[in-house]
Amino acid sequence: MGYPSSVPTDQLSVAEARMLHAAYSVCIEAQQFFREAAAQINNSNLRYKFLQLAKMHCKAAQRLPAADCEALTVPEYNSELAAVQFWYLHQATALSEPSLQQPILTELAGLLQQQLRVLRQLATLLHNNEARVVLAQLAAELQISSDQLQPLLKVLPPNGQ
Repeated sequence: MGYPSSVPTDQLSVAEARMLHAAYSVCIEAQQFFREAAAQINNSNLRYKFLQLAKMHCKAAQRLPAADCEALTVPEYNSELAAVQFWYLHQATALSEPSLQQPILTELAGLLQQQLRVLRQLATLLHNNEARVVLAQLAAELQISSDQLQPLLKVLPPNGQ
């Protein structure tokens, strides 16, 4: 795939490589969503948290094992992980419409919890310890960020300021 990896791919089963490729794809979409959100949102506290989340997902994507995409002709995405990835992809484009920002931010709280649940589940399914550590660290960082972000999303005024 060409992205950096801290875990040797020869130690991964095909199923693990598919799971990690799906996690990588979510990280890339999340990074793009949070960068776009930071650029579109006027609230400086939210902007700061979104930039943090973008950096966190970028760092995780760089640390996840590279999967040989040609060997994974039909990725077997976890349906929940695919839903999270699709949400980030779809909502990143919708952020430019100010009237949609508040509903997106409201949905974000639940999405982060769904993403956390799936990452924790993936970490338990992996046999490669190094890959488990990367996912566990991402889940821990995401939990902390989510906990800090939840109050900001709840008190955000209707105009997003």
